[in-house]
Amino acid sequence: MAGTFLLLGSGEFEPWSHEVEDRALRSARGDGSVLVLPTASATEGDAVFDRWANMGLVHYAEAGIRAECLPVKTRDDALRPDLAARAETASMVFFSGGKPDRLAAVLGGTPLLAAIGRAMDRGAVYAGCSAGAMVASQSREQRNALGEIGTAWLFGLGLIEHASFGVHWDRVRRIPGVAWWSSSRLPDGTWFVGIEEQTAIFGDGASWEVAGLRNVDVRGPGNMRATYRPGETFVLTAGADG
Repeated sequence: MAGTFLLLGSGEFEPWSHEVEDRALRSARGDGSVLVLPTASATEGDAVFDRWANMGLVHYAEAGIRAECLPVKTRDDALRPDLAARAETASMVFFSGGKPDRLAAVLGGTPLLAAIGRAMDRGAVYAGCSAGAMVASQSREQRNALGEIGTAWLFGLGLIEHASFGVHWDRVRRIPGVAWWSSSRLPDGTWFVGIEEQTAIFGDGASWEVAGLRNVDVRGPGNMRATYRPGETFVLTAGADG
């Protein structure tokens, strides 16, 4: 999927993200609004879904940005033409955290996801935190086509076909073996990006800038490994052979 992405490791709807979201919206095209979708939390019940929705609405109201919640809780919701049509007009679509496998199951192959793709084609931003960032990872089918499915990210929707994304990365890598498992067996020419908490990456799928409070860990072809700090940039080249 071509377009602009804003992916957060954690901390959606907190003050630290205002600056990078403002930058994303300044360059976005659409009606100026943000759609908040707490879809990944829907399995935890309406109270949790509504709490995340309200947090998003308050967050954007503080910045003077028009926002609304798109009530997508199930796959049937993602199949609704009216909700897909609304997504196509927004300047940014924001998926907050929860369960990435649930989010991928709701969105995959639906009119809503297709509408988001069309919105991105004309300049809208796909934004996601935690689960919302993780589902941007390459898909099972894309990994199979490269000859190795690897050990993780089987829920990716393939929005960025040459990379997989980890979140809460500063917390995750403190757990013995998890960092290796998360980034192991990368197919040739693909990348793993671990985004720390209260940190974001903003880019077009290839060129990225780090924003927020912490760092980003990038691993890729030829055993490449590097850490990037806020304000620094990096490139994930599709088809790189190391």
